[in-house]
Amino acid sequence: MVRPKSTQLLPALAVIELCSHQHVNFESEEARLKCFFFPLVMPLLVLSGCAAMTETQCQVADWQRVGFADAANGLPEGRLAEYHRDCAKVGIEPDAQAYRKGWDAGIVRFCTPANGWREGTQGHFQVDAVCRSQPGYARFSHYLQAGLELHRTNEKLRANNREIRHLQGLLDAASNDDDKKRLRLELQTLDWEQARLRSLVNQQRLLGP
Repeated sequence: MVRPKSTQLLPALAVIELCSHQHVNFESEEARLKCFFFPLVMPLLVLSGCAAMTETQCQVADWQRVGFADAANGLPEGRLAEYHRDCAKVGIEPDAQAYRKGWDAGIVRFCTPANGWREGTQGHFQVDAVCRSQPGYARFSHYLQAGLELHRTNEKLRANNREIRHLQGLLDAASNDDDKKRLRLELQTLDWEQARLRSLVNQQRLLGP
């Protein structure tokens, strides 16, 4: 595997530093967006510097099977361009017709309601574009969006749990009565919010296929 260049990871390192601080101001729209989407984008940043296919794989590839496997895993047809780039280094040109034949067969298997729901609950919003031109897109997209809603609710629960731990630590260390009263009120409000979100999760789980 080709190692990603260090300069490609500089923006990622900045976001890691931002989101790793316990007291991130999540009232900032920029901070919320960066820290919410970063776990989804980070693998793409790392893989952007890696070869899609090794020289040995280029030499033995069954391009129809490669296309089928890519599509069945929700990868776009445009991945063929990466294979062209990587295999050109050893003088091999991928069989584009065979790849597309396999991809067309595999994408039908991927664009199902069950996969839409699974990808959504994992926060993989980008797969929507892969299925957009497929016959089963409407149902796939419906369950993808439903799964994404569940994913977002679970993310809010986790963020609130982090904030609760932070506030509890402040409360334990507080000596001022007014500060204690304020912190207890904030914790109570978060407890109510967590109860509401847990109820919402139960409702959203019923929306799966």
